[in-house]
Amino acid sequence: MSAPPCRGHDVLVEILIAFDATEPPAGRVRLPGRDEHEDVRFTGWLGLLRVLSELMGSPAPDGKEP
Repeated sequence: MSAPPCRGHDVLVEILIAFDATEPPAGRVRLPGRDEHEDVRFTGWLGLLRVLSELMGSPAPDGKEP
């Protein structure tokens, strides 16, 4: 059973993370619905956390807030 939706958090999000290297971790993150050229690259675990924070705080790709 899934948790009831909370205000502002009722939209499902899928994030694709592709690792190009593991030591140090490096790769790219993409939110489905965005073009491939919009992949965000990262290096290191802190870089991955920064990218995820930025993407999760960004508006929806069509510019509308859910």
